[in-house]
Amino acid sequence: MKPESAGAATYVFVIRGELGDRYGQIFEGMEMERTGGTTVVMGTLRDQTDFYGLVDRIEDLGLELISAQKTATGPTASGKRKG
Repeated sequence: MKPESAGAATYVFVIRGELGDRYGQIFEGMEMERTGGTTVVMGTLRDQTDFYGLVDRIEDLGLELISAQKTATGPTASGKRKG
């Protein structure tokens, strides 16, 4: 299923702490920016299964998810991870 398909949406996740590059794999294909003691991750997820899968991985790593917000339908501007 392509990200542009019906159900795909762009999300912004805010995680406590400035995560290092080693966390990039769990956010593959998403933008990751560290700022002010948090890490902001933004990208397009195909559906709710991808959304909850990512939330579960964040929790499994013992990270604190501050917020997760759906921002828009469709792909992100670049789809690349920033470090």
